[in-house]
Amino acid sequence: MSARFHHAGLVVPDLEKAADFYKHLLGLEEVRRFSWDPSVSEIVASVIDLKDSTADVIMLKGDGFHFELFKYSAPEQVGTPASMRPCDPGIRHIAFEFDDVAAACDRFRAKGGTLHGDPVSLGHTWAIYGRDPFGNIIELMQPIAE
Repeated sequence: MSARFHHAGLVVPDLEKAADFYKHLLGLEEVRRFSWDPSVSEIVASVIDLKDSTADVIMLKGDGFHFELFKYSAPEQVGTPASMRPCDPGIRHIAFEFDDVAAACDRFRAKGGTLHGDPVSLGHTWAIYGRDPFGNIIELMQPIAE
C-alpha cells in the first residue's frame, strides 16, 4: 500500500478573502467550487460526523497538493484559531516551502497575514511562523543549500 498527501482543509469565516490570500501567497489554481445544503447533509454527515451542516467550499491546487477552504453556514462557527497556541493539541500549523522565503513573507504580509518576525536559520532551513488573516498558524520556510 502506498500513500501520499492530497489536501488540507481549512475552515474560514470569509471564503473569498481566504481564496484570494492563498492563491496570492502560494500561486494556487482554483479547480472546483461546491456546496451542500440540508437536502444532502445526511450524506455529508456520514463522512464528516456533523449533522445538519451546510457549507460552501473552494478546492485549490498547488504543486503536488490541494488546499480546501470551507465556509460553514450551519451549524454556526464558534471559536477562533487566533486563540490557539502552537503548543495546544491538534494540528497547529501548516508549513509551505518556498525558494525565496523573503519574497513569500512580503506576499504574506501584503494580503493581511502577520509574521512573528523575520525568517530565522534553524541550520537546515530558514523558517518563520505567522498567522493568516483568520488567525491560523502558517509556517513559511526555505531549505538552506548544503
